[in-house]
Amino acid sequence: MRICAISDTHGKFNQLDLSQYPADVLVHAGDWTTRDSKTEIINFLQWFSLQDYKYLILIAGNHEKFVETNQEWFYGILKTFPNITYLQDSGITLDGIKFYGSPHSNKFYNWAFMKEENELQKIWNKIPDDTNVLITHGPSYGGSQDLVKHAYGRDPHVGSQSLHYKKLSLQGTLKAHISGHIHEGYSTTVNNGCTSICASVLNEKYKLTNDPIILEV
Repeated sequence: MRICAISDTHGKFNQLDLSQYPADVLVHAGDWTTRDSKTEIINFLQWFSLQDYKYLILIAGNHEKFVETNQEWFYGILKTFPNITYLQDSGITLDGIKFYGSPHSNKFYNWAFMKEENELQKIWNKIPDDTNVLITHGPSYGGSQDLVKHAYGRDPHVGSQSLHYKKLSLQGTLKAHISGHIHEGYSTTVNNGCTSICASVLNEKYKLTNDPIILEV
């Protein structure tokens, strides 16, 4: 299965031309809004639903505060886009490949879907042991996907440590981990048979500079 991964479009989705990136599945790993309004959410979903892929998978990110606080409205709107699969601590099997998605990330100010590490551990424990493709907005700890340029004396790795250990427990089954959130973490690495990517198409200055990432699972 061929996957095209993007993340952190922040309202600039209309600037993306995905026709150059053919795949079976389009995955958006969160942060599709910037103003987080009903209109912006609907406009994004309309655009996303029109992308030419067999499957469309979407998760939320820390900028989707309106989604977090207005779940009934959001799920109602989603019903009008039946070709979009939205994952919120849930999974789906597509052509034999098991996907699982979560919008959560480490606590940082008062953004959406953010939890302390002890709470995140309980969330990650729900990830099924037979997951093949994991999609989370926040990255796991370590590597290049969670590395910030300006740590100001703090640990420059800002990902979830409990997610890192959960990924280790999935070794042998987990083929890919797609995340976003840390714009400067845009990269692809392979460890223990798992391809980990940060698919943010915007750089740390919110400029559209990064290409969608294609991977095979």
